Amino acid sequence: MRKRKSLVVAVGVALAATAGIAPATATDTEPVVRVIAKGLDNPRQLSYDNGRLYVAEAGRGGRKCIGEGPEGETCIGLTSAVTKVYWDGGAWKHHRVVRGLPSGAAPDGGFATGVDGVSALWGELWAVETFAPPEAGVPTTPPWNKLGKLLRVDRGKAKIAADISAVELKHNPHKASVGSNPYAVLALPDGRKIVADAAGNDLVVVSKHGKARPFTVLPDHDRRESVPTSLALGPDGNLYVGELNGITDKPTARVWKIDPRTGRILGWRSGFGPISGLAFNSGGDLYVSQLFRGVVTKVSGGKRTNVKVPFPAGLAVDPHDGKVYVSAWSVADRDGTVLEGKRTPGGQIWKIIGF
Repeated sequence: MRKRKSLVVAVGVALAATAGIAPATATDTEPVVRVIAKGLDNPRQLSYDNGRLYVAEAGRGGRKCIGEGPEGETCIGLTSAVTKVYWDGGAWKHHRVVRGLPSGAAPDGGFATGVDGVSALWGELWAVETFAPPEAGVPTTPPWNKLGKLLRVDRGKAKIAADISAVELKHNPHKASVGSNPYAVLALPDGRKIVADAAGNDLVVVSKHGKARPFTVLPDHDRRESVPTSLALGPDGNLYVGELNGITDKPTARVWKIDPRTGRILGWRSGFGPISGLAFNSGGDLYVSQLFRGVVTKVSGGKRTNVKVPFPAGLAVDPHDGKVYVSAWSVADRDGTVLEGKRTPGGQIWKIIGF
C-alpha cells in the first residue's frame, strides 16, 4: 500500500538532527513557533481557505496486518481523515470533517499512507487517497474502493470524483515501472484539479467534469526518479511541484516550474533535500519542507533561511498576514512512533510567525 523501506532508512539518518526540537520562543530576530494542533495521525498536506486550515491525516492503519514484505509489515484500517483547524473563542480548535477512510501503517501507527493530499478553494474541499494493487490483499469493497481516487469532501462525506490511478495503469506516462500513489492535489481557479502521482512520477489533470488524463511527466535526474509529493500555485500564475528525489546529505531535490495550461516544464530550482511540502506568500517568497533535513526553508530571491521543524510535511500560508503553517512530526500518529529506540511526539500543526 505504500513505500516505507527507503523512508525508514532516511528517518534513521535524520532523527539525530530533529529529535528534541522544541517550538521556538519569541526573540527580536528569530521566528516564533506555536503548536496549534496536537493528536493528529500522520498529518500531511495542508490547505488554507477563507480563514480555515485543512490537513490531510494519513491515519494510523488498523488491526488487520497484511504480511511482511520488502517494505515492512503493513496494518490497514479505516483511520484516515480530513481535519479542519480553526481559531474560535480565543483558542485553536480542530475537528475531522470526514473520517473513516482507508489507511495503511506500520504496526505502531507510524509512516502511514491514506489521505495524503488536500486542497480547499472557495469553500470546495478535495482530497486524494493512495492506491493499493489487488495483489496487496487490501479489500476492494466500499469504502476501500476510494483507493487511488480524487475525492470531493462535502457534508461529512467523501465521494469519488475521478480515478487517478487508472491513468497510470492505462497510460504509464513514466515508463520505468507501473505504480501509483496519488499524494498531493491542487484545485485551480479554473475548476481543474492537478494531482501529483508520487509512484507514477507524473502529474494528472482532472477536468471540471471529472475526466482524468496525463498532464506532465517529471524526468529522472541524478539516476533517481522524481517522486512528486507537493504542489503550489505561484503568484506568477505558474504551477510548482516539489519532489522527494534526493538524499539528506546530497540536496539534489528540485522544485519544478510548470505551465498550468499546457503542463510544459518551464524550469526548476535545485539544492533541496527530499521535499514534502510547498507554499508561497503573496510577495512571491517560496517555502519548502525538507522532510528528512528537519527544516522548512524560505527562498526569497537568492537568499535561503531555515526554521527547524521535525519531519515537516504540508505547508500553507495565510495570504492576509503571511503566517506560515506546517505539519510537524508527519510520520507519527497521535501517540508518536518509535525511532532508534525513542518515541516521538504525535502528529502536530505548527504556526510560524515572522518567517
